[in-house]
Amino acid sequence: MTKKKRPPFGIPKKIILLTGQDVWPYTFIADDSGGGCGRIPMASDADPEGVQTTIFTQLADLTRILHNIESEVEWSSLTPDSWVGHIRRVTAEEPSLPGAVPEVG
Repeated sequence: MTKKKRPPFGIPKKIILLTGQDVWPYTFIADDSGGGCGRIPMASDADPEGVQTTIFTQLADLTRILHNIESEVEWSSLTPDSWVGHIRRVTAEEPSLPGAVPEVG
């Protein structure tokens, strides 16, 4: 009997993004109380929406591969230089959130 390997992280629920000097650090929190962190190499004056899209696209792709789940994110500002993205699963029956950024496939 083979044991199914557990994915390295659970289903993402939230992303916290900070501005940085030539890298933008982020942390994501998953439904299993796990998560991860990383940095996106982009200039400090980059468009925040572009950085948000880059981070979410990578995370959505991994979530699709590891968990076979489609997701979308809705961003809001925490402070002038930090944002939080609330992630939710998307099914064919559920309409998208107003203003949400769908994953790019």
